[in-house]
Amino acid sequence: MKFVRTTLLVAAFAGVLAAPAGANELPAIWTGFYVGAHGGYGEANDEPAPFDVGGGLIGMHAGYNHQMGAMVLGVEGDYDWTYLEDTQTAGAARVTLDVDQLASIRARLGYAWGQALLYGTVGYAWGEAGTAGDFGGLLVSRSTDFDGLVAGGGLEYKFAPDWSARVEGLQYWLEPDSSQDVDDLDVTVVRAGVSWHFNTR
Repeated sequence: MKFVRTTLLVAAFAGVLAAPAGANELPAIWTGFYVGAHGGYGEANDEPAPFDVGGGLIGMHAGYNHQMGAMVLGVEGDYDWTYLEDTQTAGAARVTLDVDQLASIRARLGYAWGQALLYGTVGYAWGEAGTAGDFGGLLVSRSTDFDGLVAGGGLEYKFAPDWSARVEGLQYWLEPDSSQDVDDLDVTVVRAGVSWHFNTR
């Protein structure tokens, strides 16, 4: 339910961003490099294990856009410090799963109108998750790297010539990149952020 409420708040914020620009405003220029920061909320499902992992995240992103009329093509990389965790108990055993990091490199394709940019994105993702268990006093821990596919979409709005705000949702489908007997990891993220754009005047 926390994730549903967060999604509704993000949707409301997106509606504010999508409000029509003033009649005297020139269309935004999206071509160029940009850097920014973001934060949000995520949930992870460790299939087929019974973990229901959720929590906050904070990160940074950077990329480049090339605008051709209303179409905007781009590439973006991002890195998140994540605080997604869940603990399950069975008898004397207590096991915690936490997702520590997420990163991706993605292509973006967007449609610009006024000051707004509606976009979809897809690319390669990497993550790290750890498990820690207490089995009646026997402590065991393990960290695993994951990689796979990420896809999603978002809305970005230029509130100043060099500044934009965004809301976006991303879905990660990750598999362990080792031969260890580790489950796949699916992560859903909703996040908001701001970006500073170079040479957009």
